[in-house]
Parts: sequence; C-alpha cells; structure tokens
Amino acid sequence: MQSQNKHLQYNSILVIKMSALGDIIHALPSLHALRKLYPQAAIRWLVEPQFADILPGAPYIDEKIIFEKNSLKRLSGPKILKYLWELRRQLRSKHFDLVLDLQGLLKSSLIAVLSGCRNRLGYCEMREGSFFFTKPVYGPHAKGHVIERYRDVIRHLGPVSDQVVFPLPDHEKQKTGMRELLLGLGIQNKPALLFPGAGWASKLWPPENYARLARLLSESGFEVAIGGGPADASLALEVIQKARPLKLPNLTGRTNLTGLLGLVSLASVCVGSDTGPLHMAAAAGVPTVSLFGPSSGQRAGTYGPLGRYVATDADCAPCFKRVCPRDFICMTKIEPRQVFQNCLAAVTQTDI
Repeated sequence: MQSQNKHLQYNSILVIKMSALGDIIHALPSLHALRKLYPQAAIRWLVEPQFADILPGAPYIDEKIIFEKNSLKRLSGPKILKYLWELRRQLRSKHFDLVLDLQGLLKSSLIAVLSGCRNRLGYCEMREGSFFFTKPVYGPHAKGHVIERYRDVIRHLGPVSDQVVFPLPDHEKQKTGMRELLLGLGIQNKPALLFPGAGWASKLWPPENYARLARLLSESGFEVAIGGGPADASLALEVIQKARPLKLPNLTGRTNLTGLLGLVSLASVCVGSDTGPLHMAAAAGVPTVSLFGPSSGQRAGTYGPLGRYVATDADCAPCFKRVCPRDFICMTKIEPRQVFQNCLAAVTQTDI
C-alpha cells in the first residue's frame, strides 16, 4: 500500500544503533526524519543500557529495547544462546515490518535477522560482512558526513527535509542542577569545557596541550573547567596539574548521561577530540572545537554552523587506527594556539 506521498507505509519499525555515544547522537536526525515520515508507526530503538538515556522518548521513540552487550560477554555458551533466544522472542513479538541497521556491523545485522523482519536496510558502510544480511543504502551523501549518510537511509524511504534536527531527551532539570554545581565551584558565567578523554588512544591530545589551551582561554577571560566520564579521571588530573597555578574545576565523573547533556548545554564552547561529549554539545546548539588526527573531520566533525574542527597536517592522517604506530604524531602536531583561535572564532562566529 502506498500513500499520496508515494512512499510505502510501515506500522512497526526497529532502529538498531547500540553504541557509542557520538554515533548515537549522529543517528538522532535520522530518527527525527523517520518520525516525520511515519507519524503513526510504532518506533523502537535497540541500544546498549549505558546509552539509553540519551535517546528521547515519545513522540519519537515508543520503546527502547536494551541489548546487554557487556553482560553477554560474561555468560557461558548455553546462557548466551538462552539470552539470544529470548531476544529473538521479544523482537518477533513486535512484528516489525521495517528494520534499520545504523550500526553496520555483523552483530547488529544478525540481531536484525533475529527480528524476523525481511525488510532490513542499512547505511552505505556495512562492515564485517553485514551486507550479506542487510541491504546497504547508497545515497547522494555516501562520501559525506555520517549524519547525512544515515539520513540517506530515510531518504530511500521517502522525502526528507533539508533541516537537520537532533531530538534530545528533556534535560531542563539536569541543566538546573549543573548550573548550581558550577556556581558552587565558583564559575559564574558560561564556561569553556575541555574534554581530554577519547574512545581511541590514538585520538588523545597531549595533557600539556590542554593545559596550555586552558591558560590561553583563562587569560582571555574565559572560565575554564574539565569534563568527562569516570574513565577520564587520570587524564583530567594530569591536565589540572600541568595547568598550575591556574585552578581548573574538575567535573569529571560527576554527571550521568543526561547530566552531561545539561552541563554541555551551559558551556560557552566545548573542546575535545572526536568524542561523544563534543557531538552532544553540537546537538545542543553549543559552539564546539573538535580535534581530528586519526579520524576525519569532514566525515564525523561536530555538525552544524557552530561546530569547528582542527585537523592535523600529519601526512599519515586520517589512518582510522585505534592505536597509533607512530607515537601519536598526528595529534601532537595540533598546536594549542591554533585551537585557541578556533575557540574564539566559534564563540564569536567570525573567521580566523
């Protein structure tokens, strides 16, 4: 059956995007476009538990299906099979008539198969042989930004607006709490937030560079603080030590996911590598400066007019390697003053 808009109608849709934080943020504009295209459909999203809170609820998502990836790793063979059989039963009970695999990995494609739905679509970069199980969609942005690659999947289904919208969960309460936390730390104005952590070791910018950047920002009148998750604690302490005598408030590990969203929404600018908090800040409409060495800013830089990225000029970049074989040469070639100048330009929306 076709509507007047000449696109097929679906009643029960599953979106598979399990991780990681930045990747899920990148997929949110596709969710917005999908809901506009199918206002009456039941949309469910399969996600790992640590990222579930960054997904919005109604009217965008009717149900979040939790995939316990980390717990699954600790189970024995029979218990893994039992878990997958239960997941299969759960998915098939929803009677999906469309599955969108925006993860593009073998595991996500096999989960799509477990759903029992034969109509399985994925974006253009289906890896690990996942294209044997899920049909990749190659759209006009196959070589462009990952957000538009995901939106190409929705364009395959029907008309999509040029406007990119990030549907975020409500975080006003968390924003109020973070404002009170900042005031308690002596931060009166919108701070410049530095996020020294990264998902890949090869994406890490040296702590001494963050310290130098913090001093440059402070000398220009910015209030500066360090943010990140619990895993970034040691990096944050190193930055703080190297920035002395400047005192940097440490917010690392002091927020949950929606609290982090509330925090970045209060910033004047957020700075870090190609990492989740930067993409979260961009989605919240906050100026960002992201640093790119082994990955591509053109492909995955913070999206929108307020986002800027500084790319290394190392001849080996981007290599897309998680571990650098050349002593982090690409990230060390990014100079703090260059990043500082981009921060000023991002905040004032002027050219360098």
